[in-house]
Amino acid sequence: MLKYRFIVAVALSCAMACASAQAVVVVTVDGNVAHADISLDNGIGATYSAEVTITFDSTLNLDADSLNLTAQLVDPHDSALTARLPGCTLLVDPPNCMFVDPAFPMLITVEPPDSGWLFKSGFDNAESGTGDLSFLNTYEFEIHTHDLVYTQNSPYRLFKAPIGGLFGDVTDDVLSGSVRTRGRGGAFSQFLIVSDTRLTMTVALGKIVALDTRILAASLSNLLRGDLLGLLNQVNVLVLVDVGAAIEALDSLIAEINLHAGLDIANVWRSEHDVVNDAGEMLSLAQTLRFSLVRLQGSATPP
Repeated sequence: MLKYRFIVAVALSCAMACASAQAVVVVTVDGNVAHADISLDNGIGATYSAEVTITFDSTLNLDADSLNLTAQLVDPHDSALTARLPGCTLLVDPPNCMFVDPAFPMLITVEPPDSGWLFKSGFDNAESGTGDLSFLNTYEFEIHTHDLVYTQNSPYRLFKAPIGGLFGDVTDDVLSGSVRTRGRGGAFSQFLIVSDTRLTMTVALGKIVALDTRILAASLSNLLRGDLLGLLNQVNVLVLVDVGAAIEALDSLIAEINLHAGLDIANVWRSEHDVVNDAGEMLSLAQTLRFSLVRLQGSATPP
């Protein structure tokens, strides 16, 4: 059983008067699972810690170097950061419905490098000559921190964004201990835990729109695209009258994507960024929509 260990200690520059902030990131890899222990010192007496676990459906060339996981502190009040978060809907959502909790102002970035090697192979022979990271379908990303306190119907969510881009909710579970947020992804980016008290229905409808947009953007046959959009339209109609039935329709959509992934839906991600993982990204959006629908089904009030 191979394990890879990687330690990073770097000086941080942040907008929180972090005079001599330090980050220590220790990454270990075991099969298709990467684990990172993170400790960030803001330089003025406060330390923030987290455990990150990334579990891949199937991966090649996974080690600490190919993963390239880093962490930094952010200023929760920095306008450049808050502008990347979804806004609250006036007269619908609670005031200050979304913010980064100052108790855990940690931004985690996963940006696997592209070695630029000339010769490339793929999953067909279970190896890659590039040494670059690649994976099939999705990975599950979990942040576990004791810096936040778990409560029933916790408002904490896992948000994900392209490097420097807009954040979106990708949560598919929130668990105790103290807070564990989980979500799936079909591509890598930046991750942040956000306190989000928007109305669950508002969030769910927004996720339906996001999934619809992604299905339209995917390289699919007209027949398959029509099938997926038809199932999603059922979700959209049923969510207002029968959430249980909406979840069943969404489960059918997820099963349809899984059935076609790797056959007539592209399902490979690799750090060369020369292919688009349509299946992984659609599955990620569908799973986080399912999380919101289950929350909606279980409570008439927002979590």
